[in-house]
Amino acid sequence: MARSLYALLAHRFGRVADFEERRRFLKASLAVGAAGLLSSSPARALARAADGAKRVVVVGGGFAGLACAFELKSAGYDVTVIEARGRLGGRVLSFSDVVPGMNVEGGGELIGSNHPTWVAYAERFKLSFLDVSEEDGEAQIFLGGKKLDAAEAEKLWEELDAASSLLNDLARDVPEDAPWTDARAAELDARSTRSWIDSVDVSPVCKAALAALFTADNGQDVARQSLLGNLAQIKGGGVEKYWTESEVYRCAGGNQQLALMLAESVGPARVVTGVSARSIAAKGNVLEVTCGDGRTIECDDVVVATPPSVWDRLEIPGGWPADLKPQMGWNVKFLAGVTGPFWREKGLAPDSLGDGDIGWTWHGTDGQETDKGAALVAFSGGPAAERASAKTPPDLDRSYTGNLETIFPGYTQQRTKSRFMNWPKDGWSRAGYSFPGPGEVTKVGPRLAKGLGRIHFAGEHCCYKFVGYMEGALNSGVAVARRLAERDGVAKR
Repeated sequence: MARSLYALLAHRFGRVADFEERRRFLKASLAVGAAGLLSSSPARALARAADGAKRVVVVGGGFAGLACAFELKSAGYDVTVIEARGRLGGRVLSFSDVVPGMNVEGGGELIGSNHPTWVAYAERFKLSFLDVSEEDGEAQIFLGGKKLDAAEAEKLWEELDAASSLLNDLARDVPEDAPWTDARAAELDARSTRSWIDSVDVSPVCKAALAALFTADNGQDVARQSLLGNLAQIKGGGVEKYWTESEVYRCAGGNQQLALMLAESVGPARVVTGVSARSIAAKGNVLEVTCGDGRTIECDDVVVATPPSVWDRLEIPGGWPADLKPQMGWNVKFLAGVTGPFWREKGLAPDSLGDGDIGWTWHGTDGQETDKGAALVAFSGGPAAERASAKTPPDLDRSYTGNLETIFPGYTQQRTKSRFMNWPKDGWSRAGYSFPGPGEVTKVGPRLAKGLGRIHFAGEHCCYKFVGYMEGALNSGVAVARRLAERDGVAKR
């Protein structure tokens, strides 16, 4: 989720977790996350005693690839990371120039107290979190070109709370690590999120809000979303906790710090940037990875930790299976530097939801307030993001300026700088993040988990319980490392 409508309305009309409750939940997440890491388990001592450490090449230096490499290195593997970009972090990119001296996230941004791997790594690398605050001003909701008034917003909250309870009931028994094993999997996976919204006994306004929420969050029209995919992420986020605890923190100083710290721990000599992996070939008992600069690396296993949208840039033995195509979404961000949190003077919160060209807005420098300014973030997903991605720079600027001026009168006079993060047009992403289409969880999910022989997969697209989140990338990388370690007898099953 970009900024949960449910959480915003719960803050205004319902109940949200207090500090002590959230701290207890965070502590539980830390315990779960740490328990899953090879780097914090007795497996390390066993691995160091093993002879002939296996060699693994990880293709992709984003969160998934770096987490996988770090865990394997901790367990005694000989690891090399190949990253085509000249930087690390993938679709996580932190900026300090949108607002001078303040961090603004160009990609993955928000962290949940229900994100165990992120929480465990933050503890390990001494990274601190900033709370996402809920401002007292009006959080605006625009549906069908109309702004909801206070009474309409409260009515929406009541219906949304009831609708989320129905989803919670469906999600409660879903095996979040392998949702395709659910007894109802075929039925739930074949059903679209649109069909579920249409079936719910709520008002047209609530149906429109649900469609806007899931479209913006998941980067695809609700007709192209698997209902099982949504249930898996609700279960993975803790069912009821999913709606209120999935986006409650930012990393102080920027999320990209984690990528750099993981890479440093793997070892600079083992992390190669600015070089693409071009092909994987089987040479007897080994795999050979050929890179764009002509180097070749022999290994026992390869972990492909790049978005499926760029798999065609890597040749593999036998070619890519035609039916192994995880659906990727359209997601873009417009980062607007402004002179300060001017919205407060008008009694507004920085958070808004709409079903037009802008899906969500929020305060991008929340918790970093100085007199140097602030950042207002506009996020779009699905068809709106696709339209934005296709615009020329002048048209794009006019569109966002006009829309933000409508939502926040006075924006035009307050803006100082802007940057558009067009991830679908980025050559090494070609998408925002993933979300499974109808029928995909049951068909593609098991294959991603199994891999293709000695070629394995990591990335948020492999982790339905945290799909689209940084946690999904981290969790999947850790999971692949553990599977390899268990296979090789380095870690106990």
